Amino acid sequence: MRHDAGTTTITESSPIRRGEGSVDLSLVWLFPRTGTPATRLRWQGDVEVLIGRDPSCGVRLDGSEVSRRHAALRRGEKSAGPLLVDLGSHNGIRVNGKSVASAELSLGDVVRIGGWIGVVANAPSEFAEISPGLYGGAVLQATVAPLRQAAASNLTIVLEGETGTGKEIVTRSVHQWSGRPGPLVAVNCAALPEGLAEGELFGYRRGAFTGADRASPGFFRSAEGGTLLLDEVSDLPLSLQAKLLRVLQEGEVQPLGETRPVPVNVRIVVASQQPLMDAVKDGRFRADLLARLDGLTVRLPPLRQRKEDVPYLFAQVLREQTHGKAPAVEGDLVERLCAHDWPFNVRELVQLVRQLLTLHPSESLLGAHHLPGRIGPHDPQQASSKILTRPSTLPPGSEPVELPALLAALRAAGGNVTRAAAILGISRQRAYRLMESHAVNLDAIRGQEGEPH
Repeated sequence: MRHDAGTTTITESSPIRRGEGSVDLSLVWLFPRTGTPATRLRWQGDVEVLIGRDPSCGVRLDGSEVSRRHAALRRGEKSAGPLLVDLGSHNGIRVNGKSVASAELSLGDVVRIGGWIGVVANAPSEFAEISPGLYGGAVLQATVAPLRQAAASNLTIVLEGETGTGKEIVTRSVHQWSGRPGPLVAVNCAALPEGLAEGELFGYRRGAFTGADRASPGFFRSAEGGTLLLDEVSDLPLSLQAKLLRVLQEGEVQPLGETRPVPVNVRIVVASQQPLMDAVKDGRFRADLLARLDGLTVRLPPLRQRKEDVPYLFAQVLREQTHGKAPAVEGDLVERLCAHDWPFNVRELVQLVRQLLTLHPSESLLGAHHLPGRIGPHDPQQASSKILTRPSTLPPGSEPVELPALLAALRAAGGNVTRAAAILGISRQRAYRLMESHAVNLDAIRGQEGEPH
């Protein structure tokens, strides 16, 4: 992915009204060039904004896959939201992986216009490394800004968020911003053996219980002068929650077998996948403990709420995993990544990169056909014609593909066989066999592609 400038600005100034409020939306362009200025989806009156290669277009996108007058942005008919309309383009438009004639755009939608892919976002900003190992754009930057402000204080922090949203990485950032000289110690409360949890947290002296053949300081004292992360804190037994409350109130721990408490100086961060207030309502978490912990509560956004970050994160992890020798990526892959909901968030993205590099180690170009089936959705139709018949009695990949479908896919892909195969949902090898059986002249198709209308 390259970082180049582009001309994609709409200059009109009135915000689009959506529902009862006003949301200033932008179409953030992610491929083929990152760093291209976002298209702001705001205008006055009923003015139409044209998108295409022609110099007269308000949003100019280059490339042979973009028609001269490809699409238009208009005020929506049913509401004041932006409406994207295809103007009879050569390659059509897609929204959230589906070919459409028109679509009213909303936050998070993935848009494809020719070879250009973008995501509808609000308040977009430059993707950046917020702190070592923590990357994100406007949404994540705004989320963690209060944490940076509070880092140097003694406020207890509650981090809530789905699995894989980066609670431990954010805690590491808070610890770094705090300047505390002690270590960061992370504890998974769900993994603590119930009978040993108290000793693991607060420490014990030798002989305090059967098997205690040597003393242990416990996690609290191990984090002295630093930060202690209690992950999945709601999984602690209620009896232990009462003792944790006392530790927080008194600033000291009572090791098992000791007669005197020991002072501790530890910054506490607790993390939970579910809101701790829900655990209080369910009777699984003490209300008084939550009141003591809730110095600052921040809920980390899932990846599906910051889709504009996905291609950047994917590229970043690719570089890290290949030590800077990452393969290139096709637009179809970027589109599929952006349209995916990422139920396991950044952790799932990292695992996907590892899987791709393991299964396709020698590929210099990664495309949509390399992705597992769960990453999608993928639309097997182009804007103007059905290109694939899928009888329910046949497994995927064995469906009959007719000559018109094959030719349509090749024309839509500009003669690129790999991309045409991805459109048809078949392997590249099968695409070549079909071309041979139908005596398809690939050079002629590439010559026909020429200038989109």
